Amino acid sequence: MTGFNTQVTPQPMETLKKRSEFLAVAKGGRIGRRAFVLQGLKRDSDGAPRIGYTVTKKTGNSVIRSRIKRRLRAAVAALEPSDIPAQADFVLVGREAALSLPFHDLVSDLKSGLPLALDPRSSQRRRRPHSHKGKPAQNAASSRKQG
Repeated sequence: MTGFNTQVTPQPMETLKKRSEFLAVAKGGRIGRRAFVLQGLKRDSDGAPRIGYTVTKKTGNSVIRSRIKRRLRAAVAALEPSDIPAQADFVLVGREAALSLPFHDLVSDLKSGLPLALDPRSSQRRRRPHSHKGKPAQNAASSRKQG
């Protein structure tokens, strides 16, 4: 029996692949952390939790984006199955800080954020209203006197 690995390795979480799945999760809760933004959505159907990974092109070139995703995948793999809420989908949006943050901190941020991301009230973001092309924005700054 030489050459066989007798250790039982945990199965990785199923991965989200389709754009529609990512968009559905984006409508759920949202938690910001130092190295990532975590989006979460409770599912009605039974099944194992699923996760998707994304890093925007603003973050860096493809090498940097791939390193961030690999680091986030390793952090998810380091979690215990009991740490991951069942019947839920998650999306990790990587930030550049994921490369410099100590791995232990990355895992603990992920562990603490998973249950919080499922709260739909956590998706409320504070945003300023966008001004439409050709129309001035209606805010306090536009009503100030110039002088």
